[in-house]
Amino acid sequence: MVDFGPFALAPYVIWLVAGLALCAAETLVPGAFLIWIGAAAVVMGVVELVFPLELTAQLLLFAALVVALVFVGRRIYGSLEAGTPQLPLSRAHALIGKEFFLDQAIERGFGRIRVGDSVWRVAGDDLPAGAKVRVVAVDNGSLVRVEKA
Repeated sequence: MVDFGPFALAPYVIWLVAGLALCAAETLVPGAFLIWIGAAAVVMGVVELVFPLELTAQLLLFAALVVALVFVGRRIYGSLEAGTPQLPLSRAHALIGKEFFLDQAIERGFGRIRVGDSVWRVAGDDLPAGAKVRVVAVDNGSLVRVEKA
């Protein structure tokens, strides 16, 4: 028992309250890290309720639970993040790899393509209007570099 004057708290209550507080703090501090420490504290509270342990054993078991739950959590969250494709840097970068027809011939290195309802300035080898081109890069944020497809 932890004695706070007129209030006496059992160790399992302290573990449970601390664990729930850490889980609640996860909503304020995103990152999926505090939830695992909080879960370890809640598990520790349940273990302490069923099998009272000395303080040293409690701390060692808590440390082991934190390591195990953080490892499991990182494996779960890591696998979810690995499956999501990275978003393009800009609308122009989203065009890389796609093929279009030249709306305006490339003359002296520059021309235009139509993408949906917009027109993009392109750079590349001189080609006639209507030629099929593939976007290979983006220069200076919006200049689309193309090559003959």
